[in-house]
Amino acid sequence: MTEKQYDVALSFAGEDRPYAEQLANRLQAEGYSVFYDEFERAQLWGKDLYVHFSSVYKDQARYCVIFLSEHYAQKLWAQHELQNAQARAFQENEEYILPIRIDDTEIPGILPTVGYLDLDPTNMEEIYQALVEKLSGTASQPVNANISTLTAAESDPGEFVLFHTEDGKPYFIPFQNMHWGATEISLELLPASPDEVAFLRSLRNNRGGIVPIRNRLAFALWEEAAWVSPREISQATSSSQTVWKVVLEEDSRRQQSNPLDDMAFNNISPDQIAKMRARRILLDEKLETVSPWFDQSDLINQRMLEAFIGGGSSSYHETGLQILESPIPQLYQSFGQPAGRFKKFARLISVLYLKLSNTVGDVLQLDLRLLDSKRLQVRFKGRRPQQYTNVEPSTIQVDGICPL
Repeated sequence: MTEKQYDVALSFAGEDRPYAEQLANRLQAEGYSVFYDEFERAQLWGKDLYVHFSSVYKDQARYCVIFLSEHYAQKLWAQHELQNAQARAFQENEEYILPIRIDDTEIPGILPTVGYLDLDPTNMEEIYQALVEKLSGTASQPVNANISTLTAAESDPGEFVLFHTEDGKPYFIPFQNMHWGATEISLELLPASPDEVAFLRSLRNNRGGIVPIRNRLAFALWEEAAWVSPREISQATSSSQTVWKVVLEEDSRRQQSNPLDDMAFNNISPDQIAKMRARRILLDEKLETVSPWFDQSDLINQRMLEAFIGGGSSSYHETGLQILESPIPQLYQSFGQPAGRFKKFARLISVLYLKLSNTVGDVLQLDLRLLDSKRLQVRFKGRRPQQYTNVEPSTIQVDGICPL
């Protein structure tokens, strides 16, 4: 079967949008590619929607979920989407249309013998789980059955912290409790692999006194990141789990801003350089594609600008963080599945690079959407570190596709 652009296409009347939006957001949050018009506003701008919708509902989705209601029966666009979905179902002679009934309105073309789900009393989470089973090819449970613990765990990978070593290796470790104080961070970690346990043991074995260079770490959690050194590490084991209690001390020396961030280069402002760095981190853009400020044959200027963007300066070498390419594609090669977990990992490593390179001081928005196995859609907004108390810091926005 030809690879489809979307896992699911949603068809609904405008009056029923709240139901469709709830399912669309749930699917997107877990890494599924879903055609929902609000997610496609930029892509739909200027298109012949009649032709484009025909292609989407007939050719580009694995399944079409239709919200059936009295409103749906009255809408011309809904009928257009349904006709194309029916053509696909007839052509392939297999289940493609997945109806969800909001009320008892008869919809021409949807036979009464076609299996459907009721929106009430079935809640949206159960509909989502049934749809995931369709997408994964697993056997269905009764719609009103309780969701198993395993399924719930797979759909929600939990929360992670990121430790990033100076040799560039990331460790994403689940945690259950955290306190981030003025100068230290206390964590209760639940390592899930022998590699993670070995990493924590290496930190414990080297604690105390002057922390070796290799144990000075970059750390990220949610929208925050810091340079840290381990101060206290202990391990407690019960009959059900092993918890590692870790206290990290923020490294104030490394938290200081890079002096290059206050400098312009060749008529390129610090904010422009920071935006180029952000686009490299998030979209893997290289210098030759984004630097019209000088003749590309001017090798000295090109190397200097690369030092400003990527970290060729001594101050960056001190921190051990160089930005020669985006960390996201390599992360996908190592942790691409399940998609929900990958998105959390990609978010953490993006925050770490953006903040610890002083590209931004605050992450205001970071939305990641996995379009398919080769493309990650990124929407980002961040506020630059404030340099002067009487001048509002500028913001950086990035909107594009990171190739995987």
